[in-house]
Amino acid sequence: MAYVRGRMLVWAILAGALGLSCRGAPGTPLADYDITPGDMRARISFLASDRLQGRGTPSRGLDIAASYVESEFRRLGLESPAGGYTQRYQLVRTEMGSGWSLALQRGNQRATLDHRTDFWGLPWAAGTVEGRLRFVGTDAGGVIESDEPTIWVARLTTNMMPREWQRAASAAGAVGLLLVTAPDMLEPQARHWLSEGETVYELGDLEVSLPAALVSEEALSAAMQQIGLEVPPADPHDGGIAAGARLRLSADLRVETLSAPNVLGILQGSDRRLRKEYVLVSAHLDALGVGYPVDDDSIYNGADDNASGVAAVLEVAEAMMAAGRPPKRSLAFLAVSGEELGLLGSAWFVEHPPIPLDKIVANLNIDMVGRNWEDTIAVIGKPYSSLGMLVDSVTAAHPDLGLATVDDPWPADGFFFGSDHFNFARKGIPAVFFFNGVHEDYHRPSDEVSKIKFEKASRIARLIYEVARTVANADDPPHWDPEARSRIVEGAR
Repeated sequence: MAYVRGRMLVWAILAGALGLSCRGAPGTPLADYDITPGDMRARISFLASDRLQGRGTPSRGLDIAASYVESEFRRLGLESPAGGYTQRYQLVRTEMGSGWSLALQRGNQRATLDHRTDFWGLPWAAGTVEGRLRFVGTDAGGVIESDEPTIWVARLTTNMMPREWQRAASAAGAVGLLLVTAPDMLEPQARHWLSEGETVYELGDLEVSLPAALVSEEALSAAMQQIGLEVPPADPHDGGIAAGARLRLSADLRVETLSAPNVLGILQGSDRRLRKEYVLVSAHLDALGVGYPVDDDSIYNGADDNASGVAAVLEVAEAMMAAGRPPKRSLAFLAVSGEELGLLGSAWFVEHPPIPLDKIVANLNIDMVGRNWEDTIAVIGKPYSSLGMLVDSVTAAHPDLGLATVDDPWPADGFFFGSDHFNFARKGIPAVFFFNGVHEDYHRPSDEVSKIKFEKASRIARLIYEVARTVANADDPPHWDPEARSRIVEGAR
């Protein structure tokens, strides 16, 4: 209890400093549908303020934002799941050091390769390993390890990804791994496997691994020739062992175990049978934190991406609580983190659900609803389930909102697979994604509160309120289009 009170005190202090307030005490009557531009402005202004330092995952600013959401869920009277409103999940942070080295030796001949020029380290394990070179080509099958330590040298192709090679090498007893790639692909592939930076976050415990690196085919060949070895043939003999040559790889990594929050609040449904089912309304709470400065600004505030979505979730929850009798099904309101790191929070949630996953009948995900069009919102995933037709019918029934809902205008960009709803969809839950598209401030410090269209954002939140209430009151739950289910759900298994 002391920890909860402390977090709520932080929110109260910051809210006071920003001139915000909680609108009324728990149970204070509000007009049904009380979602206004001013409400959206107040919530987005707090979440995207410089004081929260961009809500990076993990960070103190993100924890303050999560405490704010939890305090609002409490104030509104939403119930918590058995484990409490806030679910914390474990992250492993791996930071690349500067002490990487790679060298080949044969007798008294030695060749060294330069990090980030000839090779790039992979963030899988720290330490120094030494062993004979075993060239395994492009297929790990049938490799029999020798009694002495070996470091695998494999050609990176689309047949086996780096993590697959890592698991195969570890299982076979190798002590290290080099993945050979074309010179012009070395840096792009390394950047990709480093998640575009020098710090990598992964869910759960660090996977048992071995030191590994990507290496340029040209640089490796030159180093081998320098110690008197020919480049091995495509189908190496003698088990792929390079005669008389040894390789030493030093991997410099700093590993830290951290945690980050998801926050869930529940409105129990009014129907004795259907209240066991849930309509999930979600948005991601995190942004990009503090990063590379642009025009002397290093705080990536994430006002549109995605303070606007979290504000909409809170406003829909508040309107539902103020509406009197709840709808038939239960409503679950979720703010996840780690979206910008690869949908990590929602990935953890679906594997450790505080509510039964098979009882969630629909996911309405909200990610960036405060910019671009004045009167239109894209609803990504409309054709994939009956939710699409339902959204259209609700929109048509509320011309007062002045909104049009359109299918994905950017199908080539794959936005359906790029936000948290995808983790629910791949588990078989019909999902749609309310999204106004990217803009010139996307993932930049200039994604500021001053650029949000609050009136538009409030109308979208009202539309989502109506859609959520309609799904929650429907006799039958939404259903998949069979072809879409085959591709998105069955294809993920």
